[in-house]
Order: sequence, then C-alpha cells, then structure tokens
Amino acid sequence: MTANKGQSSLAAELATFAEHRDELLGRAKGKFVLIKGSDVVDVFEDRTDAVVRGYREFGNNPFLVKKVSEVETPMTFTSLLIGE
Repeated sequence: MTANKGQSSLAAELATFAEHRDELLGRAKGKFVLIKGSDVVDVFEDRTDAVVRGYREFGNNPFLVKKVSEVETPMTFTSLLIGE
C-alpha cells in the first residue's frame, strides 16, 4: 500500500480498526489486534506476538498492530538527533 494524496500508508488499516472497534472492545479489550488492509487478521495477548506474526505474514509491508482500548493514549517519542 502506498501513501495517497497525503493519507497515511496505514489509512486502510486505521479505517478497518475504526469500523470494528465496538466489536473488538466487546471481545478483545486490552489485547492487541493485527490488521492488514480491510482484514482483522487476529487478536493477541502480547504486542510482540502480534508484530512477529505481522512480519511473518506480510514481510516488510505495512500492517497495523493496535491495542484495543476505550481511550486512546497518545504516544510521544523524543529523538536524540534533534538539532544535529
């Protein structure tokens, strides 16, 4: 999948998550979901297991691993390379 008109390369996966969010909250709250395109591939207890499965099935192509939760917690990463 390629970025299209400014959209994220994971736009389809994020849309799939949004479409299935209520269902996932009912059956997989607190777990991690692996999504590729419009397919919810599987649900995992552990994030690492989901990522490993994603790489095994899809190689170096975009896929989404996302925690199923009622409230989204933004993650912030600081680069040590800022200003270099």
